[in-house]
Amino acid sequence: MSSPSRTAASRTARSLAAALAGDPFYRTVTVACGDDAAARLAMLETYFALALAEGEQAGRVDLADDAGNGAAIWTTDAPAARRQAAYAQREAALRDLLGERGFAHFTAVVANMEHALAPHGLHDAWYLSIAGIAPAAQGQGLGASVLAPGLAAVDAAGAACFLETYNERSLPFYARLGFVAAGRYGEAVTGCDYWLMLRPPRAA
Repeated sequence: MSSPSRTAASRTARSLAAALAGDPFYRTVTVACGDDAAARLAMLETYFALALAEGEQAGRVDLADDAGNGAAIWTTDAPAARRQAAYAQREAALRDLLGERGFAHFTAVVANMEHALAPHGLHDAWYLSIAGIAPAAQGQGLGASVLAPGLAAVDAAGAACFLETYNERSLPFYARLGFVAAGRYGEAVTGCDYWLMLRPPRAA
């Protein structure tokens, strides 16, 4: 696991913002930006900087490369108190960053997705919360390589893991890494469908 310097973290946050700015979730939580693409990228850069900090505190962060071209951020089996404290710290910052309407969208979407997760019994599973590669660096194998260390750690822990994606075109990519689509859900706030993908524990 890499611990990015402040400069590397800033580059990585910018890469994640560029990669994910069109995602329905991130467009919905940055509603305060309207049609201002530059403002949305700036807001998302801060959003992902907060997510990277949370991952460093209570999860796992793997960088795509030394140039800051992307990252994978995981929620792991870290102690629950540590995870809850890190999340609460990020949530307080997001309330200020996203504005009243954007933060309301954030909390509503998260609640809807958690409701959909409940029947799957994933309380002890690792969660791939964010993964992205800068658009200019895509197509070079960085997507698979940035996920490899985290998946190896999942397997070493004997754990299941899961992710959610609004991008139907990403399903074959994740399937090649062992994830199976477990459900397609309509999310009311974004107005879009997303897929829950699960990767069961690997046999020792």
